Amino acid sequence: MLIKRVIIAVLVVIFFVITALFLVTTINKQNISKSELLSPVIASENKEENPNKGPVDAFSSKLKDKEINIALLGIDRRSKLESAYRTDTIIVLSINSTKNTVLLISIPRDLWTNGERINALYIVGGWENLKRSLDTITGLEIDNFILTDFEDFSWIVDSMGGVQVNVENTFVDSLYPVDITKTYQTVAFEQGTEIMDGERALIFARSRKGSNGEGSDWARMRRQHLLLKGMVESVLQPKSIFNPMNVEYAFNLVTTGRMDTNLTVNDAYYLWDLYKDKDKYKYESLVLDSNYVYNPPMEQYGGAWVLAPLDPNYESFHEAIKTAGLLTPTE
Repeated sequence: MLIKRVIIAVLVVIFFVITALFLVTTINKQNISKSELLSPVIASENKEENPNKGPVDAFSSKLKDKEINIALLGIDRRSKLESAYRTDTIIVLSINSTKNTVLLISIPRDLWTNGERINALYIVGGWENLKRSLDTITGLEIDNFILTDFEDFSWIVDSMGGVQVNVENTFVDSLYPVDITKTYQTVAFEQGTEIMDGERALIFARSRKGSNGEGSDWARMRRQHLLLKGMVESVLQPKSIFNPMNVEYAFNLVTTGRMDTNLTVNDAYYLWDLYKDKDKYKYESLVLDSNYVYNPPMEQYGGAWVLAPLDPNYESFHEAIKTAGLLTPTE
């Protein structure tokens, strides 16, 4: 497990949705036109600082005085017109403000639970259906979610002016899918620091056929964690259209026709208050990998390739979560 420097309000993804939460947690007032909402370029050209607006009641947030657990859900929707999709990226963001810890927990999409692959539970029965399984798997009480798709993820990265990512391994993926043509292309990444635009960051997050140990879902999950860290650092960079930001504009921007969440504006203000102390926090990543799951015979699951827990009660994974984040899973 890789311990990194703390970043408390890690929010967008698909991994990806962690930044969405950051976008809804600022307190400067701006007048934003409809055209600016639609175009990051127009917004960056016209943004001006305006007088601050008084904050909403952050202390009425249901997140107050508890461990904060938010499911970051990245769906494989290529177009807003698609109504059938899967939550192929599932990352639980767990924040303990008392013990100053932040933990990212990735759950593999092929995990069999509640009679389905876990990536089908949201579309079949909504958030509550997925929440029940996530609570069981992690031992945590996960009340909130943020959901995003490919288009939104790329848009956020471009709107921030790109994201700086620490690429840990050089790799080549010759089977990266081209969604429009249903063909493949070759993509490559070099070890070291790279500033990625939205399209490049999406490729980095999605690739799972790479060389040099990067050809698995486990490797992809770990890369998504690297992206989230870089995205947080990029939210307030000078080129970002969200600098300066205001909570109501950002909240509407990411939730109207884009991302979905059951977090409120009050929750966002509360998280922003935590973010001010971000340098006090430690950050760690944990993946439900081959230490906890295995690939059972396909005939046991109707011919489907799935993952099943080595421990049906997930007790060892609960203990790993407790140890990694100094958290206290629900008994």
